[in-house]
Amino acid sequence: MKYPTFEDVKKVRETLRDVSINHWFHDDIFTWKWWLLLVSATIPWLIWIKFRDKERTFEILSYGLILSTIASITDVIGGDMILWGYPDKLLPTVPPLLPADITVIPISFMFMYQYTKTYKTYLVFSFLLSGCFSYIIEPLFIKMEMFVLHNWTHTYSFIGFFVLSQIVYFIIKKLTAR
Repeated sequence: MKYPTFEDVKKVRETLRDVSINHWFHDDIFTWKWWLLLVSATIPWLIWIKFRDKERTFEILSYGLILSTIASITDVIGGDMILWGYPDKLLPTVPPLLPADITVIPISFMFMYQYTKTYKTYLVFSFLLSGCFSYIIEPLFIKMEMFVLHNWTHTYSFIGFFVLSQIVYFIIKKLTAR
């Protein structure tokens, strides 16, 4: 049995790149879904800039950047493992749900982190926000045909959001401890 070489993998990736770019130009760019992704990638940052706690900007931004980094890595792994997929993209060659991974999800959790004063309230709101993303927003995106589950469930997403939010909370608390 011959195993694929790196050159074989590269050729398949080149084909995938070409197909992805072609799909993006013919099916994604300037559609209402593309505009929704563009607005989702920009407007929440403008809202955050206006309403952030200016005294804690670095702490809250660090929280969001750690969360978005882990979310992006997880999203790339899940997409590559074909656990879920995104039929529409904002840009043809970047991680599929860039607006969610670096904007909507982290900013939502950043506001939650900013406005919760105790760990108990953070825990409750983290549970609720994780449920909102998993059981309301994901099904809505499935209905709009912008998200597809293959070998994944909303409950797995809920657990992922909730656990991730707890990990990031404790990382930030450890980093900001005096």
